[in-house]
Amino acid sequence: MKNNILKLFIVFVLGLVSMFALLSFTNESVKEPAFTKIGNDTAHAFVKIPKITKFYTKGELDKMQKLELIDIYKSRLAYLIETLPFLSLHPEPGATFKDMSIPETEINIAHLDKEAKNREDFIKSLNATLDDVIPYSEKTNIVWSILYFEEMIKKANYTEK
Repeated sequence: MKNNILKLFIVFVLGLVSMFALLSFTNESVKEPAFTKIGNDTAHAFVKIPKITKFYTKGELDKMQKLELIDIYKSRLAYLIETLPFLSLHPEPGATFKDMSIPETEINIAHLDKEAKNREDFIKSLNATLDDVIPYSEKTNIVWSILYFEEMIKKANYTEK
């Protein structure tokens, strides 16, 4: 039973990420920005969320209240949503076009800006839903999910080396 729930959860998260990526990179024409000079590299970073340096043990999480766990749960989920679409590029948080030898064209910048806006809207919407439904979860399931998310983050190598 737990294996089936785990599989469904993984499929759900991957489906959300895939749907998000598809919505971000549709075939609709991308408006080119109305500027002639491309800004500095740091304005166009792929992963703008800071690295996670604090990971929790099961014991630490078990001692926390449910609301505190929900905040950690949502932050870990947001981190995964931010980083998973760019695993193939494997950028460090803050990596720019130049760092990854990607041409810094107006079109590429427009795609990145659109993706960042879509991701921000998606995370806000997801958090609103989670605020309504996660409190009904068992505390042990929230703890397990946080530990699972953190293991995914560690395996993605987006943590301090």
